Amino acid sequence: MQSLRPVRRVAELGSLDCMTTPQQFLESFWQAKVDAHAEANVRLEAVHAKYFGEPLLRHARDFMMRDRVLSVVEDVQQSRDTAIVVAREPLSADSGMHYRYHLSAVGESWKITRIDRECLHCRGTGRLGRAVCQFCDGDRWINPRKNAV
Repeated sequence: MQSLRPVRRVAELGSLDCMTTPQQFLESFWQAKVDAHAEANVRLEAVHAKYFGEPLLRHARDFMMRDRVLSVVEDVQQSRDTAIVVAREPLSADSGMHYRYHLSAVGESWKITRIDRECLHCRGTGRLGRAVCQFCDGDRWINPRKNAV
């Protein structure tokens, strides 16, 4: 797996004067998700109280939706109309999962058009042993909706 330290690199092509940056856009998206999760967690407390028994009920927090932003932008590749942002989301103190967000410019902001995840089989290296990873075809990324209708 790649280093878990945040590395920020931006490659820009052209002038994007007053446009929201891809990083600002994703940070806003993540915060909006956190806000929605916080609202859902209020309702989940009642669900857990009704359906969980002891000792599980004491650990009901483990089953709540994430209520804080943990993702960190590691890389941004940006052109006038598109951007690709690689972000890491910690899974534990010493491991994380990488996601690759594909963005398209819409007005002075962005829309997410695809989210890839790091290949779990090759751990984002593109190789399994000496061979090309058969799960990601050496791309290091999995598009979970690649064959979706």
